[in-house]
Amino acid sequence: MIATVLWERELHQRGGASAFVVGPDCVVLHERRTRLVCLERADGTVRWDVPLGSWPRGIVLAGDRVLVLPQTPFLLSCIDLRTGETLWNTPTPRWTGNLTVHSDTVVIGGWRGYTPMSGLDLADGGVRWTTPSPVRSLRTLAWAGGVLTGSGHEAVLLDPADGSDLARWRLPEPLRESDGTAFVPTGAERVVAVCASSSLVTFGIGADAPARLGSYDPFWAFGYVHDSVWMVRSGRGCLAVDPADGTTRWSVAADRRLVADPLPYADGLLVGDANGGIRRLGPDGRIVEGCSLPGRRLDALEAADDGGLFFAAKGTFGSFTLTPDPT
Repeated sequence: MIATVLWERELHQRGGASAFVVGPDCVVLHERRTRLVCLERADGTVRWDVPLGSWPRGIVLAGDRVLVLPQTPFLLSCIDLRTGETLWNTPTPRWTGNLTVHSDTVVIGGWRGYTPMSGLDLADGGVRWTTPSPVRSLRTLAWAGGVLTGSGHEAVLLDPADGSDLARWRLPEPLRESDGTAFVPTGAERVVAVCASSSLVTFGIGADAPARLGSYDPFWAFGYVHDSVWMVRSGRGCLAVDPADGTTRWSVAADRRLVADPLPYADGLLVGDANGGIRRLGPDGRIVEGCSLPGRRLDALEAADDGGLFFAAKGTFGSFTLTPDPT
Protein backbone atom coordinates (compact mmCIF):
# COMPACT_ATOMS: atom_id res chain seq x y z
CA MET A 1 0.00 0.00 0.00
CA ILE A 2 0.99 3.62 -0.54
CA ALA A 3 0.46 6.49 1.90
CA THR A 4 -0.31 9.85 0.33
CA VAL A 5 -0.47 13.05 2.36
CA LEU A 6 -3.56 15.03 1.35
CA TRP A 7 -2.67 18.13 3.35
CA GLU A 8 -0.35 19.10 6.19
CA ARG A 9 -0.08 22.04 8.58
CA GLU A 10 2.79 23.40 10.67
CA LEU A 11 2.00 23.33 14.40
CA HIS A 12 4.95 25.35 15.71
CA GLN A 13 5.05 22.93 18.63
CA ARG A 14 5.61 19.21 19.13
CA GLY A 15 2.86 17.07 17.61
CA GLY A 16 2.46 14.95 20.72
CA ALA A 17 1.66 18.09 22.71
CA SER A 18 -1.13 19.11 20.34
CA ALA A 19 -4.53 18.00 21.57
CA PHE A 20 -6.98 17.50 18.71
CA VAL A 21 -10.39 16.04 17.95
CA VAL A 22 -11.79 14.92 14.58
CA GLY A 23 -15.38 15.77 13.66
CA PRO A 24 -17.62 14.89 10.71
CA ASP A 25 -16.30 17.69 8.50
CA CYS A 26 -13.53 19.38 10.48
CA VAL A 27 -10.61 18.95 12.87
CA VAL A 28 -10.19 21.10 15.99
CA LEU A 29 -6.55 21.43 16.96
CA HIS A 30 -4.40 23.19 19.56
CA GLU A 31 -1.27 24.77 18.09
CA ARG A 32 1.27 27.59 18.54
CA ARG A 33 1.00 27.07 22.31
CA THR A 34 -2.02 29.36 22.77
CA ARG A 35 -4.23 29.01 19.68
CA LEU A 36 -7.20 26.81 18.83
CA VAL A 37 -7.92 26.31 15.14
CA CYS A 38 -10.66 24.56 13.21
CA LEU A 39 -9.59 23.04 9.89
CA GLU A 40 -11.75 21.80 7.06
CA ARG A 41 -11.21 18.07 6.79
CA ALA A 42 -11.35 18.11 3.01
CA ASP A 43 -8.32 20.32 2.40
CA GLY A 44 -6.97 21.60 5.71
CA THR A 45 -8.04 25.20 5.16
CA VAL A 46 -8.69 27.26 8.28
CA ARG A 47 -12.33 27.69 9.24
CA TRP A 48 -11.43 29.76 12.29
CA ASP A 49 -8.44 30.56 14.50
CA VAL A 50 -8.98 31.88 18.04
CA PRO A 51 -6.88 32.54 21.16
CA LEU A 52 -7.31 29.87 23.82
CA GLY A 53 -4.55 29.29 26.36
CA SER A 54 -1.94 26.66 27.03
CA TRP A 55 -1.91 22.89 26.63
CA PRO A 56 -5.55 21.74 26.90
CA ARG A 57 -6.33 18.90 29.28
CA GLY A 58 -9.38 18.12 27.16
CA ILE A 59 -11.10 18.93 23.86
CA VAL A 60 -14.55 17.41 23.26
CA LEU A 61 -17.05 17.85 20.43
CA ALA A 62 -20.73 18.13 21.38
CA GLY A 63 -22.89 18.58 18.29
CA ASP A 64 -22.21 22.03 16.86
CA ARG A 65 -20.06 23.00 19.84
CA VAL A 66 -16.56 22.25 21.05
CA LEU A 67 -15.61 22.27 24.75
CA VAL A 68 -12.01 23.09 25.67
CA LEU A 69 -10.27 22.95 29.06
CA PRO A 70 -6.83 24.63 28.89
CA GLN A 71 -4.29 24.47 31.70
CA THR A 72 -4.24 28.27 31.73
CA PRO A 73 -6.25 30.44 31.98
CA PHE A 74 -8.52 28.64 34.47
CA LEU A 75 -11.58 28.58 32.23
CA LEU A 76 -13.80 26.02 30.54
CA SER A 77 -14.75 27.40 27.13
CA CYS A 78 -17.66 26.45 24.89
CA ILE A 79 -17.09 27.49 21.26
CA ASP A 80 -19.36 27.48 18.23
CA LEU A 81 -17.92 24.86 15.89
CA ARG A 82 -19.13 26.73 12.81
CA THR A 83 -17.84 30.22 13.58
CA GLY A 84 -15.31 30.03 16.41
CA GLU A 85 -17.44 32.36 18.52
CA THR A 86 -17.16 31.82 22.27
CA LEU A 87 -20.65 30.92 23.51
CA TRP A 88 -19.68 30.90 27.18
CA ASN A 89 -16.74 30.70 29.58
CA THR A 90 -16.91 29.29 33.08
CA PRO A 91 -14.14 29.84 35.67
CA THR A 92 -12.64 26.61 37.00
CA PRO A 93 -10.44 25.87 40.00
CA ARG A 94 -6.73 25.62 39.32
CA TRP A 95 -5.65 22.08 38.30
CA THR A 96 -9.08 21.21 36.91
CA GLY A 97 -8.83 18.24 34.58
CA ASN A 98 -11.07 15.54 33.04
CA LEU A 99 -13.70 16.66 30.55
CA THR A 100 -16.70 14.58 29.44
CA VAL A 101 -20.00 15.52 27.80
CA HIS A 102 -23.11 13.40 28.30
CA SER A 103 -26.28 14.61 26.58
CA ASP A 104 -26.76 18.20 27.81
CA THR A 105 -24.33 18.05 30.75
CA VAL A 106 -20.58 18.75 30.87
CA VAL A 107 -18.73 16.90 33.66
CA ILE A 108 -15.33 18.18 34.80
CA GLY A 109 -12.93 17.78 37.72
CA GLY A 110 -11.38 15.14 39.92
CA TRP A 111 -8.06 15.05 38.05
CA ARG A 112 -5.41 13.67 40.44
CA GLY A 113 -7.69 14.54 43.35
CA TYR A 114 -7.03 18.27 43.13
CA THR A 115 -10.58 19.56 42.66
CA PRO A 116 -14.25 18.68 43.17
CA MET A 117 -16.23 17.22 40.27
CA SER A 118 -18.97 19.36 38.75
CA GLY A 119 -21.78 19.03 36.24
CA LEU A 120 -22.47 22.06 34.02
CA ASP A 121 -25.31 22.91 31.67
CA LEU A 122 -24.07 22.54 28.08
CA ALA A 123 -26.36 25.38 26.99
CA ASP A 124 -24.92 28.14 29.15
CA GLY A 125 -22.26 26.73 31.48
CA GLY A 126 -24.44 27.03 34.58
CA VAL A 127 -23.42 24.76 37.45
CA ARG A 128 -25.91 21.94 38.07
CA TRP A 129 -24.01 20.18 40.86
CA THR A 130 -20.62 20.04 42.54
CA THR A 131 -19.18 17.53 44.97
CA PRO A 132 -18.73 19.05 48.44
CA SER A 133 -14.97 18.42 48.45
CA PRO A 134 -12.20 17.38 46.06
CA VAL A 135 -12.45 13.82 44.74
CA ARG A 136 -9.97 11.62 42.92
CA SER A 137 -11.02 10.47 39.47
CA LEU A 138 -9.22 8.80 36.63
CA ARG A 139 -10.16 9.83 33.09
CA THR A 140 -13.96 9.86 32.88
CA LEU A 141 -16.08 8.17 30.21
CA ALA A 142 -19.63 8.82 28.99
CA TRP A 143 -21.15 5.33 29.05
CA ALA A 144 -24.36 3.39 29.82
CA GLY A 145 -26.48 6.47 30.46
CA GLY A 146 -24.01 8.09 32.84
CA VAL A 147 -20.43 9.21 33.38
CA LEU A 148 -18.01 6.53 34.57
CA THR A 149 -15.36 7.55 37.07
CA GLY A 150 -13.21 5.73 39.55
CA SER A 151 -10.12 5.52 41.76
CA GLY A 152 -8.56 2.86 43.92
CA HIS A 153 -10.75 -0.25 44.15
CA GLU A 154 -13.98 1.53 43.14
CA ALA A 155 -15.63 2.46 39.86
CA VAL A 156 -18.73 4.64 39.94
CA LEU A 157 -21.32 5.48 37.29
CA LEU A 158 -22.60 8.99 37.98
CA ASP A 159 -25.93 10.46 36.93
CA PRO A 160 -24.80 13.51 34.92
CA ALA A 161 -27.99 15.38 35.84
CA ASP A 162 -27.29 15.58 39.58
CA GLY A 163 -24.03 13.73 40.31
CA SER A 164 -25.71 10.90 42.22
CA ASP A 165 -24.61 7.27 41.90
CA LEU A 166 -26.31 5.16 39.25
CA ALA A 167 -24.09 2.16 39.97
CA ARG A 168 -20.97 1.31 41.95
CA TRP A 169 -18.49 -1.57 41.63
CA ARG A 170 -15.83 -2.92 43.98
CA LEU A 171 -12.91 -4.06 41.80
CA PRO A 172 -10.64 -7.01 42.63
CA GLU A 173 -7.57 -4.80 42.10
CA PRO A 174 -6.99 -1.04 42.33
CA LEU A 175 -7.26 0.98 39.15
CA ARG A 176 -3.92 2.03 37.65
CA GLU A 177 -3.05 5.63 38.49
CA SER A 178 -2.55 7.32 35.13
CA ASP A 179 -3.64 10.33 33.10
CA GLY A 180 -4.36 8.04 30.16
CA THR A 181 -7.42 6.00 29.26
CA ALA A 182 -8.79 4.17 32.29
CA PHE A 183 -11.97 2.59 30.88
CA VAL A 184 -12.75 1.17 27.44
CA PRO A 185 -16.33 0.24 26.51
CA THR A 186 -16.68 -3.23 25.00
CA GLY A 187 -20.44 -2.97 24.56
CA ALA A 188 -23.40 -0.85 25.53
CA GLU A 189 -23.31 -2.18 29.10
CA ARG A 190 -19.78 -3.52 29.62
CA VAL A 191 -16.35 -1.97 30.01
CA VAL A 192 -12.78 -3.08 30.57
CA ALA A 193 -10.64 -1.18 33.08
CA VAL A 194 -6.86 -1.16 33.43
CA CYS A 195 -5.68 -1.95 36.94
CA ALA A 196 -2.39 -2.14 38.79
CA SER A 197 0.22 -4.70 37.75
CA SER A 198 -0.82 -4.30 34.09
CA SER A 199 -4.00 -6.28 34.63
CA LEU A 200 -7.45 -5.89 33.07
CA VAL A 201 -10.82 -6.16 34.79
CA THR A 202 -14.23 -6.34 33.11
CA PHE A 203 -17.53 -5.25 34.63
CA GLY A 204 -20.90 -3.92 33.56
CA ILE A 205 -24.52 -3.18 34.28
CA GLY A 206 -26.15 -6.16 35.98
CA ALA A 207 -25.75 -8.49 38.90
CA ASP A 208 -22.45 -10.16 37.97
CA ALA A 209 -19.36 -9.09 39.91
CA PRO A 210 -16.30 -7.54 38.24
CA ALA A 211 -13.99 -10.22 36.85
CA ARG A 212 -10.23 -10.16 36.37
CA LEU A 213 -9.26 -10.94 32.77
CA GLY A 214 -5.57 -11.41 33.43
CA SER A 215 -2.21 -9.77 33.97
CA TYR A 216 -0.06 -8.92 30.95
CA ASP A 217 3.32 -7.56 29.95
CA PRO A 218 3.57 -3.84 30.90
CA PHE A 219 1.61 -1.70 28.45
CA TRP A 220 1.11 2.06 28.12
CA ALA A 221 -2.02 2.28 25.95
CA PHE A 222 -5.09 0.12 25.36
CA GLY A 223 -8.39 0.19 23.48
CA TYR A 224 -11.08 -1.89 21.81
CA VAL A 225 -11.32 -2.63 18.07
CA HIS A 226 -12.98 -5.47 16.13
CA ASP A 227 -14.21 -7.30 19.25
CA SER A 228 -10.73 -7.41 20.81
CA VAL A 229 -9.03 -5.44 23.54
CA TRP A 230 -5.60 -4.36 22.31
CA MET A 231 -2.59 -3.21 24.32
CA VAL A 232 0.52 -1.36 23.13
CA ARG A 233 3.35 -2.93 25.10
CA SER A 234 5.90 -0.76 26.84
CA GLY A 235 8.59 -3.03 25.45
CA ARG A 236 7.34 -2.57 21.85
CA GLY A 237 4.69 -4.56 20.08
CA CYS A 238 0.95 -5.15 20.40
CA LEU A 239 -1.23 -7.74 22.09
CA ALA A 240 -4.96 -8.43 21.57
CA VAL A 241 -7.13 -10.39 24.01
CA ASP A 242 -10.71 -11.62 24.24
CA PRO A 243 -12.78 -9.12 26.29
CA ALA A 244 -14.85 -11.97 27.75
CA ASP A 245 -12.12 -14.14 29.27
CA GLY A 246 -8.79 -12.37 28.62
CA THR A 247 -7.27 -15.11 26.47
CA THR A 248 -4.74 -14.01 23.88
CA ARG A 249 -6.06 -13.69 20.33
CA TRP A 250 -2.81 -12.51 18.77
CA SER A 251 0.51 -10.91 19.57
CA VAL A 252 2.87 -9.01 17.31
CA ALA A 253 6.40 -7.79 17.99
CA ALA A 254 7.76 -4.49 16.71
CA ASP A 255 11.33 -3.31 16.20
CA ARG A 256 10.32 0.33 16.74
CA ARG A 257 8.23 2.19 19.28
CA LEU A 258 4.56 2.13 18.28
CA VAL A 259 2.32 5.17 18.60
CA ALA A 260 -1.18 5.12 20.04
CA ASP A 261 -3.73 4.34 18.99
CA PRO A 262 -4.00 1.39 16.58
CA LEU A 263 -6.86 2.18 14.19
CA PRO A 264 -9.59 -0.04 12.75
CA TYR A 265 -8.90 -0.57 9.06
CA ALA A 266 -10.69 -3.08 6.82
CA ASP A 267 -10.91 -6.28 8.90
CA GLY A 268 -7.78 -5.49 10.90
CA LEU A 269 -5.74 -2.62 12.30
CA LEU A 270 -3.35 0.12 11.27
CA VAL A 271 -0.37 0.68 13.54
CA GLY A 272 2.20 3.43 13.23
CA ASP A 273 5.71 3.77 14.58
CA ALA A 274 7.76 6.76 15.64
CA ASN A 275 9.84 6.68 12.43
CA GLY A 276 6.82 7.19 10.18
CA GLY A 277 6.16 3.57 9.34
CA ILE A 278 2.58 2.32 8.95
CA ARG A 279 1.61 -1.35 8.94
CA ARG A 280 -1.70 -3.02 8.26
CA LEU A 281 -2.40 -5.97 10.50
CA GLY A 282 -4.89 -8.68 9.59
CA PRO A 283 -7.53 -10.05 11.99
CA ASP A 284 -4.91 -12.52 13.31
CA GLY A 285 -2.37 -9.76 14.02
CA ARG A 286 -0.07 -10.71 11.16
CA ILE A 287 1.42 -7.90 9.07
CA VAL A 288 -0.37 -7.83 5.72
CA GLU A 289 1.44 -4.88 4.17
CA GLY A 290 3.22 -1.69 5.11
CA CYS A 291 4.27 1.75 3.92
CA SER A 292 5.55 4.99 5.42
CA LEU A 293 5.05 8.71 5.74
CA PRO A 294 8.63 9.64 4.83
CA GLY A 295 10.47 12.22 6.88
CA ARG A 296 7.89 12.35 9.66
CA ARG A 297 8.30 11.29 13.27
CA LEU A 298 4.82 10.18 14.23
CA ASP A 299 3.25 10.95 17.61
CA ALA A 300 -0.32 9.78 16.95
CA LEU A 301 -2.72 8.41 14.35
CA GLU A 302 -6.47 9.00 14.27
CA ALA A 303 -9.38 7.80 12.15
CA ALA A 304 -12.75 9.46 11.59
CA ASP A 305 -15.98 7.48 11.73
CA ASP A 306 -16.12 7.55 7.92
CA GLY A 307 -12.57 6.21 7.54
CA GLY A 308 -10.66 9.48 7.09
CA LEU A 309 -7.07 9.17 8.37
CA PHE A 310 -4.98 11.76 10.23
CA PHE A 311 -1.54 12.01 11.82
CA ALA A 312 0.23 14.16 14.37
CA ALA A 313 3.98 14.25 13.83
CA LYS A 314 6.98 16.22 15.02
CA GLY A 315 5.84 19.79 14.34
CA THR A 316 3.02 19.00 11.90
CA PHE A 317 -0.53 17.68 11.65
CA GLY A 318 -2.10 16.31 8.49
CA SER A 319 -4.50 14.07 6.65
CA PHE A 320 -3.49 11.08 4.54
CA THR A 321 -4.97 8.28 2.50
CA LEU A 322 -3.90 4.71 1.76
CA THR A 323 -4.13 3.15 -1.68
CA PRO A 324 -3.09 -0.26 -3.03
CA ASP A 325 0.43 -0.59 -4.38
CA PRO A 326 0.02 -1.16 -8.15
CA THR A 327 3.18 -3.27 -8.40
